[in-house]
Amino acid sequence: MDVILSHITALELIRQPYFPKRLANSASCPTSLPDRMPRKAELIELVSASPELKNATLPLHVLVDPDCPRNRTKLVCPHVFSATPPSGSFVILAPGIRCVSPLLLPVLMAPHLTHNELVLLLAELLGVYVVNPSAGKGLVQRARPLISPDQLRAFLDELGPARGTAMVRAALEETPVGAASPMEAKLYIRSTRGFSKGGYHFGGIVLNDPVEVRRISSGIPELRVRKPDLILLSPGGPTRDHIPFRGVAFDYHGDWHTDPEQVKRDTRRGNELLASGIKSYVLWKKDYDNLDYMDSIMEQARRDLGLAPRKLSRARAAKERWARKKLHAELERIDGVHWSGFPDNRRRVAAGFGASA
Repeated sequence: MDVILSHITALELIRQPYFPKRLANSASCPTSLPDRMPRKAELIELVSASPELKNATLPLHVLVDPDCPRNRTKLVCPHVFSATPPSGSFVILAPGIRCVSPLLLPVLMAPHLTHNELVLLLAELLGVYVVNPSAGKGLVQRARPLISPDQLRAFLDELGPARGTAMVRAALEETPVGAASPMEAKLYIRSTRGFSKGGYHFGGIVLNDPVEVRRISSGIPELRVRKPDLILLSPGGPTRDHIPFRGVAFDYHGDWHTDPEQVKRDTRRGNELLASGIKSYVLWKKDYDNLDYMDSIMEQARRDLGLAPRKLSRARAAKERWARKKLHAELERIDGVHWSGFPDNRRRVAAGFGASA
C-alpha cells in the first residue's frame, strides 16, 4: 500500500528534525498518485511500523487520485490534486509512505488558508525556524531554509495554472526570506505591507538584502552570528540634520533577551551597528502590541531614512490606523498550529487508533 501524507499531516512531518535529510530524495521520488484510499488495517500497520508518524495527529491527511472513490473518516481525510505533480512534489519517508514536499505543500494548503496565514506558512518554509509548541520558546531553529524563493517560483512555473498557484505567487511577494522566528516574520509584514493594508510601507527600501547585509557584516563580526531582524537602508545621501545614517535596524526582543549575557551581546551589537551608520531600534512585545508606540517609532524611522513626511486627511489617517489595528490582530491570531480552514479536533496517532473509523 502506498500512502501520500498531505496538508496538516505533511506540515507536522516537515517540522520534524529528521525531515531535511529526507528532502534530498525528493527529485527521484515517484509522482504518481494512489488510486485508492488506505484501509484502517493498512493505516494501523503503517503507523506501527513507522516511528516517523508517532507524533502525527488524526485524521491523517492523504493525497489521492481525483478519480479515486473517497470518504472522510475519523482516521483519514482524503484530498485530491487535479494537476500533474512535477518532480520534487513528494519525499519518501519510509517504505510505502511518501510526504508532500515543502514546494507542493503551500499550493495544496492555499485554498484552505487566509492570505496572511499563507504568508506565514511560507515564512516558515523559507526561514530558519520551526513552530514547535512543546519547545521552550515555542519554536526551534533550522540550520537553513527548506526551500528558496527561486526554487518555489520554478516549481510553480512547472505546475502552471493549477489551483493554489496564483495564491502562492501573491503571498510569496510579501514573504520574508530567512526569518528566524514568527514574530520576526510578523514584524516584516507590518513594516512592508502597504499603508491601506495596515502596514508602514517600507517595502520600497532594501530589506535584509543578502548582499548588503554581507557587506555591512564584513566589518561587524557580531552580525555574522546574528543579523538584525530587519534592516531598512537609506535611499542615499545624508538624513535630517546631516546625520549620515545609512539605514535603520529593527530587532524584536523576546523573553530570552533578558538573560544578562544576551543583554551584553545585544548592547555590543547595537553599538557596532551605530558605528557602521545603522540606527538600531529594539521592540519588546509590549511595544510591538502598542499601536501608538509602533506608529511613533515607524515615523521616526522614516525621518531617519530621509523620507518625506506624509500629509493625510483626518479621514485617511483614521482609515489607515484602523487597517494597522486590523492587521496586527489578524497576525496575532496566527500561531502556526491552528488554521482557519481545518477544524481543531485532532488527536494524537498514538492514542487515536483505538477509535472506530
